[in-house]
Amino acid sequence: MNRKALSLFVMGLMLFSVFLVAKPASAQSVQGDKLKIVYLAAQGSLFMGVFNPSPSGMTDVYTNRIWYFLNDPMVVMGPDAQRHDYRCQLVDVKYNVQVPEDAVIWNGTQKQWVSPYAGETAKSAITWKCGLGTWVDGQKITLADYLFDYAMTWEWAYQNGKDDKYYDEQWGNNLQGTLKNIMGLKVDKVTDDYIEYTVYQDYVVPYSKWATALNFGVKPSVPWELYNVMSEMVANGVEDKAFSWSEQPQNGYQIDMIDPDQMKYFKAEAQAILNSGKLIPVWLETVKPVLQKWGITEDQAGLTTDMAKKGYEAVISWIDKYNNAIIGDGPYYVEKYDPKAMTVVLKVADNKRIGYPGEVNGKKLPWDPYWKEIDIYGSLNDDTAILAVAKGEYDLYWYARPYNKLAKALQEYGNNLNPIKTIAVWWALDLNLVGDPQTGLVNSSGTEKFNPFALREVRYAMNWLINRQYIVSQILQGSGAPMFGPEVSGQVDAYARIMTVAKALGFTPQGDEAYAIKMIDDAMNKAAQNLKAKGYTLEKKDGIWYFNGEPVTVKVIARVEDERLDEGKYVAQVLQKAGFKVDLLQWQRSQASKTVYLSDPATLQWSVYTEGWVSSGIQDVASLAWDYWFFDIYVDPNWGTDYHNPITVGDMVKVIAGGDLNKFIQELNLKYYNTPDKLKPLLDWTGYDLASLLAYAKWTGPNNDTIRLQDLNQFWDLYTLAYAVHAYNAPRVYTAETWNFFLTSKKIKVEFVDPISGVGSFIAARSIEPAQTQTTTTSSTQQTTTTSSSQQQTTTTSQPTTSTSQPTSSTSSTSSGGGICGPAFIVGLAVLPLLLRRRK
Repeated sequence: MNRKALSLFVMGLMLFSVFLVAKPASAQSVQGDKLKIVYLAAQGSLFMGVFNPSPSGMTDVYTNRIWYFLNDPMVVMGPDAQRHDYRCQLVDVKYNVQVPEDAVIWNGTQKQWVSPYAGETAKSAITWKCGLGTWVDGQKITLADYLFDYAMTWEWAYQNGKDDKYYDEQWGNNLQGTLKNIMGLKVDKVTDDYIEYTVYQDYVVPYSKWATALNFGVKPSVPWELYNVMSEMVANGVEDKAFSWSEQPQNGYQIDMIDPDQMKYFKAEAQAILNSGKLIPVWLETVKPVLQKWGITEDQAGLTTDMAKKGYEAVISWIDKYNNAIIGDGPYYVEKYDPKAMTVVLKVADNKRIGYPGEVNGKKLPWDPYWKEIDIYGSLNDDTAILAVAKGEYDLYWYARPYNKLAKALQEYGNNLNPIKTIAVWWALDLNLVGDPQTGLVNSSGTEKFNPFALREVRYAMNWLINRQYIVSQILQGSGAPMFGPEVSGQVDAYARIMTVAKALGFTPQGDEAYAIKMIDDAMNKAAQNLKAKGYTLEKKDGIWYFNGEPVTVKVIARVEDERLDEGKYVAQVLQKAGFKVDLLQWQRSQASKTVYLSDPATLQWSVYTEGWVSSGIQDVASLAWDYWFFDIYVDPNWGTDYHNPITVGDMVKVIAGGDLNKFIQELNLKYYNTPDKLKPLLDWTGYDLASLLAYAKWTGPNNDTIRLQDLNQFWDLYTLAYAVHAYNAPRVYTAETWNFFLTSKKIKVEFVDPISGVGSFIAARSIEPAQTQTTTTSSTQQTTTTSSSQQQTTTTSQPTTSTSQPTSSTSSTSSGGGICGPAFIVGLAVLPLLLRRRK
């Protein structure tokens, strides 16, 4: 599924010609005049990536965020951690469906649309309804755009012969894994307003219709004529220049729709296609027999020579006028881009947009544009950008900073500013658990050594030895929150389950140092008895633990690049209080990562590591399913291990409820395994079994019992249980999530703040609006209700028109819910608040 788009604005008279350039919306039909955004461009470039419709396009933060305004995605992730319809609507998900004979894929070798899976059973059939309307250049969005986009996905992902010019290795790496499960696409219905199609696939996530549906979908990001121009440029080059989707050729460019230097080549290719007379490429020419099977005419599909001619001419006209080739379907278009001045000007477009935006907590997702113009500026200096926002020169600094970087500006200009939180990184203490869990003995390079963290009870005690609230208030200066599991507070669904277990286990932000030391002493004394039988000594003298007469030494690696150095120093202090000698190793990332994640843990080069993981935004359940496979198997204690957590569900029943199944079910708020009879088959399942079941949705555990994941309540119960056994085994102790802040002017407000990325998500960016509504407008937005066989649907058609403005009373800027004035308030906010993991 490609994600891309844009929009347009032209001041003046309407242009009539053989091609159409869209006219601007009336200035009075949008609330705000100009939104001014600045972000850090320390390397002297506004973008670190490119704008193109391949998997390599819009991959850096800044191109992706600009793309928010230029493209309407199929669906969006809401701040409630749920998927929602947007430009497209998920109509139906069916299971075990026979693939019809007219469900097709593109075969690049045969250069034909084929139906190789006709008659076979697809695990799922996903029906989408997508709004059409017009591109920002005024051309209609048609079925041809969808079919060309679908064909390109196949064509560029597979190498059809040694000299295949229509192949991109990066494209293949991104999509072959998905495409191998796609059994065909069938178009069910086409109207002037929408297209409805069904994807048949050998893929299913049985507990989530959204995860099943979003395995694959089709929504074009640019007109097919523009897409074909780029495809031919990459395949054959233009005027002795080479082009690539994914890399920079020696004599050419990574194709980029916004690069002014490339526009002459875009124009030349579009003109060459026009001059050739072969306007409709093979991918669309060969689909005509399929259209007949679907009962769709070429005119209905937008697949005529006349429309193609207008499309190519519109591309040329657009480039002539705006010196870029971003022609999308969103509410804005790029009116001007100056790479030297590091500025982009977006203007509101006059295109017809049809979509199905959902609601979050009763509020409709943002659809109509709030601003007539959005100006984006790059700044070479962090402090300069902060001060400029503080003085009101910009409305948003779109680069999140730690609170201490903003404190001076907030102190001096606080009445004008509103910092918005983003969860940047979360911290944990990775504990080296290598060794005998009864004695702590480790065979290290032929010598028997003692590792206290091989003892589960010592690791578990760390949850009380560590004062998480101290880390937040003193080390992070309030810019964070205590943390107990591998998901941050903004991941509201998983976080709620983690906190339920943490409460049941008695975890608190403050911990209990005395209780922890007693737990450690008990565990060490128990191990001492086991060691005595093997001829070793372990004893505590004058507050220090000794193994065979030598102090028990633990090595704490503290990362020096950030506050984790202070966290490491604090951890070293409390471990000393527990009776250990501590070597504090102050290391940078490369040395620490190599030692912790890539070396043999039995060498005992480390005991505790102050690890950090970058928050990657709100995850869906299919990604969350891998949490404990990742942190309890794969990275436990280091990278690529296959650790088997031995703790069972039965063990947790004893720990949490004294063996009382009913009390255990109540304490953990289990919804699926909600009776003792339902829970009993899981009692012997270990952490390894639970983590594997969540990851693979099917697992054969103890007693040769196979369980399949089939229900969302079942998923969350298993997630809860997996966290419980993970926390009790304690291979790592989670300490804090860290916060950065986007600095915004109080002249704006953000209706849908993302609980993890703040203003960094699509919905948050689209919901930036004037804080003070000065005018009341009447828009031509229409609500059209249609009924399908599966559900009632609301269609939103948006096209700004002239309206009458009237003064209204102002609204308070504090309604955005983002006013923060200092560390004390931040601490107030902090009260317990797929494999896309990135180490920091």
